[in-house]
Amino acid sequence: MGGATKVAAGILLSRLSGFVRDASLAYYFGAGPHADVFRTVLRGPNILQNLLGEQTLSASFIPVYSRLSDEDPERAGRLAGAVFTLLLVVVTVLVILGIVLAEPLVTLLAPGFLIVEPGSTDRFALAVRAVRWIFPMTGVLVLSAWALGVLNSHRRFFVSYVAPVAWNAAIVA
Repeated sequence: MGGATKVAAGILLSRLSGFVRDASLAYYFGAGPHADVFRTVLRGPNILQNLLGEQTLSASFIPVYSRLSDEDPERAGRLAGAVFTLLLVVVTVLVILGIVLAEPLVTLLAPGFLIVEPGSTDRFALAVRAVRWIFPMTGVLVLSAWALGVLNSHRRFFVSYVAPVAWNAAIVA
């Protein structure tokens, strides 16, 4: 199977699993407060993954690593290890801050959740608990972006594009 075919297959599987994920969430959560909380809770980790994982790594680390891996594989390995260690430290600090500062984070991301009507679900409290539970996923997402960048540099594309299937399966489970 050629590179383009692998990328296309990975994207197709990713999109199909995303459809199954969305259908499952709609079935179980409907259009109520729990669905609102779930979508809101994923915003923080997704922002950090985009900033630290995809954007930063794609612009800075991956081009340098790709060039080095062709010229000097040993130096490329040291660079990859150093970047991984730096990401691990930064992500660990951010995850701890996200857990500790869950209330202000939810206030910032969803100020409407502060208004609780009598007899309704307290979306703010639910979102704060959910942020504290799901925020460690941020670290996994950022570190997986590092791993996928390294794989792409070595022309191993299928895993990069099919990885969201595992993520979607975890959400459905």
